[in-house]
Order: sequence, then C-alpha cells, then structure tokens
Amino acid sequence: MQKELLNDIIEWDVYNWSYALKIWQPIIDKLPRDSKVLAIGERNGGLSLWLALQGFQVVCTDRQGITDKAKEIHRQYGVADKIQYASLDIVNDMPVEEQYDVIIMKSVLGGVKETYNDAHTRTDNTRQKAVAHIYTMLKPNGFLLTADNLQGSSLMQAARAKAGKTDNWYYFSINDIKTLLANFSNTDIYSFGIIPTRFSWPICNTAAYVLNTILKRLLPSSFNYISIAVAHK
Repeated sequence: MQKELLNDIIEWDVYNWSYALKIWQPIIDKLPRDSKVLAIGERNGGLSLWLALQGFQVVCTDRQGITDKAKEIHRQYGVADKIQYASLDIVNDMPVEEQYDVIIMKSVLGGVKETYNDAHTRTDNTRQKAVAHIYTMLKPNGFLLTADNLQGSSLMQAARAKAGKTDNWYYFSINDIKTLLANFSNTDIYSFGIIPTRFSWPICNTAAYVLNTILKRLLPSSFNYISIAVAHK
C-alpha cells in the first residue's frame, strides 16, 4: 500500500496501527461487495476510505459528524459516491433498525462517554452500553472489527502519565477486551506495538516497526499497546 494512502487511512502512529489492516483483511476479502458496512468514530474517514476503495458501500459516522477533511479525501480518491455520511452517538443513540454485516472502528471504545464534555462518564457501563448497541446493529454472523489502546508496558504507561494522557482515555487490558466482547459467539484478539512509530524520520519508524515484529515473538502480549479484535456475532 502506498505511504500516502496508508497515512490517510490510519493517520497517526501509522506503522503500528496499520497492523490492524493485516488482521482484518482476510475477513474483508471473504465478504460480498454488497455487504452493509458501518464505520464508527471516523472523524476524518480513514477506515471508510479503506473499505470504499475495496468496493464496499460504507456508512461513515462520528458522534459530532464527519469533518470536511474526510469528505475531501474521499473525493480525492474517487470514492465519495460509495460513502454515506451520518452523525452517530454509539452510547446515547438508539440502535438503528438497519443491521450491518460489518461494523468497524479504531481507537473509539477507550474514549466513549455518556456525556460528551464530562470525563467522569467514561465508565465500564458506558463502554458496555456502546458495545451492546453495536451488537444489536450487527446481523447474525456479522463482524465487529475494532482496534483499541492497551495499557502496554510500564514504560509506555509512564510516558502517557508524563504527557498527561491518562485522564483523557481508558486504556484496556486484554482481559478487559475479552469481557467487553463476551456476548459474541467467537472473538479473536491480537496485540501489537511496543515502540511507537511516531518519529520524525521515516527510517526510524520503519526500524521501530521491524523491531516490534521481533519483540512480539519474545515478550508477553501485555507489553503491546494496541489490541485488534475480530468479533463474530
């Protein structure tokens, strides 16, 4: 995949978070192109772009609506006619009547709140409510594809604390993810990323990614800070 396209799909920490696409691609490859697809928490429309380029019609949503940047990117890649835009609050909105074959999201569940401007409403109950709504909107045999932030190593946790990020997000353990997705008939959970790929020099990001693929085999999954799940209803 071309670097510019991958940047538009993933946006940040691109090398590490793009590992999710490798996990999800075999599922996507098996789906008929008339499958109904819902993308949640899209903001700039990256995952919607990825799926539209593969021939799917996508409903692209965010809590406060999609940005103009998303629409412009979709036009640039020639897929605007394959994407429908909508606002969706996955916590407070009632599940839509139409059901989907695939629901996909990246770095969403750790940030959901009952009340948008109140961080105190970012609770287990809120996350459970969001997943329950997602479950309802999936067809029987449908898939939830989600990538989320894990706690990661003690070094990663210390770096987040120093940067003041611990109060603004919920960072999962693998067991948290398993519990949250327990109602699905089958869930496969993967993890990746020990060293972030956020360096200014591309060669450093490439080196960090390669090192992460090696460390993945040597260190416990708890050291990784990204989870990738494939949950089958």
